[in-house]
Amino acid sequence: MIKRITILTIVLLWLLAITGCSLLPQNSRSQTMVQLGPTPTPIPTPIVPTKPIYEVQVGEVVEKIKFSGRVAPVQEVELFFRTDGWIRNVFVERDDFVEKGQILADLEIEDLEKELASKFLELERAQSTLAEAERNLANEIRRAEVEHQIAQIKLESAQSQDLTPRQEQAAADLEKIQINLQQAQEAYDEIAWRNDRTSRQEAAELQQVTLDYIQARAAYELAVQDIENQKYDIAILDRELELAQIRLDELGAGVDPLLKNDVERAMLDVDKLKAEIADAQIIAPFDGQILSETLTEGREATARKTVAIIADLSELEISADPSSTQLTDLAEGMPVVATLSRRPGEEWHGVIRRLPYPYGGGGRSEGAEEDEDTSTRIQLEDVTFEDLDLEVGDLMTLEVILEQKDNVLWLPPQAVRTFEGRKFVVIQDGEIQRRVDVKVGIESQDRVEIEEGVTEGQIVVGP
Repeated sequence: MIKRITILTIVLLWLLAITGCSLLPQNSRSQTMVQLGPTPTPIPTPIVPTKPIYEVQVGEVVEKIKFSGRVAPVQEVELFFRTDGWIRNVFVERDDFVEKGQILADLEIEDLEKELASKFLELERAQSTLAEAERNLANEIRRAEVEHQIAQIKLESAQSQDLTPRQEQAAADLEKIQINLQQAQEAYDEIAWRNDRTSRQEAAELQQVTLDYIQARAAYELAVQDIENQKYDIAILDRELELAQIRLDELGAGVDPLLKNDVERAMLDVDKLKAEIADAQIIAPFDGQILSETLTEGREATARKTVAIIADLSELEISADPSSTQLTDLAEGMPVVATLSRRPGEEWHGVIRRLPYPYGGGGRSEGAEEDEDTSTRIQLEDVTFEDLDLEVGDLMTLEVILEQKDNVLWLPPQAVRTFEGRKFVVIQDGEIQRRVDVKVGIESQDRVEIEEGVTEGQIVVGP
């Protein structure tokens, strides 16, 4: 009761104060306001924000990556000199068609060209000397082979001869003569007492048989000696054959190695100068068209600075540069959906032909330069760029589906909360809200698959 009286008293006093202020004169009113100061602005009642709610739904969840690319030639190479210098000749202009191996420009390399001509002469001289030595060697080898064959034949002939029959024949002849000699001696002994014995026939026959015996004995000894000498003759012929083989082996070693070294050294000098000249030239790595060039005769050129671009426009594809994060999810052979920025609504299908190293096979551009190509290459399927009326440089939007699931529970990404690695949602269960841990599957930009923790139709309160 006392509390109510106090409240009514305060209200009456407040009303009297307001009424009193309205009855004061204008000046007194202003003075009173100055004395009391400005009237405080009432604090508005705070508006309690309404948290978003989401319903657990069943449908399709697609995890995909989007990035952009441009139409580019399959073969496109930036060309440059590999050494500093002054540009001597420029043989092409932009949009020119060139053939593989064609010199497009070169630097001032007169001194190198003269030195190369001199080294070519040295190489030809060394090659000529070597060729002559090889011809002479071939002739010597042929002669040595013939000599070896002759020695082989002689040895085989000596080894095939059998002198035993000759010795046996000589022994038989000697034995026969010995019998004749004995008979002649006996006949002579019978007349040896006669004074005319020297003139008798018996004496003459004895003398003749004695001579025949000496001759037969000598023939026999020679036959024995021939058999003994044959062993030495065979040994000598065997050594001669060995010498012939040694000669062949020596010739088989080839010409003087120094002559070959002279040729190799001259070839190295020529190759070195060719490489230096090639560094001072720009050569077309394949048949193609010059897309751009900034070459001017007489101007200075800096090594490895791009001065021209060549491409084969007969074969085009899409070149892109996804982020490193995206590259980790991509793989060569993955399907790609491509759309053209200036023709929305149209889609074309292709595959990732190549990813840069280390995400894929990578690749180094062919031709005058060998720098690693870090672009991702997409090839369209069952269609040509001519049919699509596309040109080099056209901007394309590329979409790669990483994973797709149908008839799964899903929520918007903003409905799923994370705290210290734990994923959960807040379920509205009547007047009560409760936290529920969830297990998520694939995630897309607008949908997250919920594998465990919720059921279809449940209401989730957003943060």
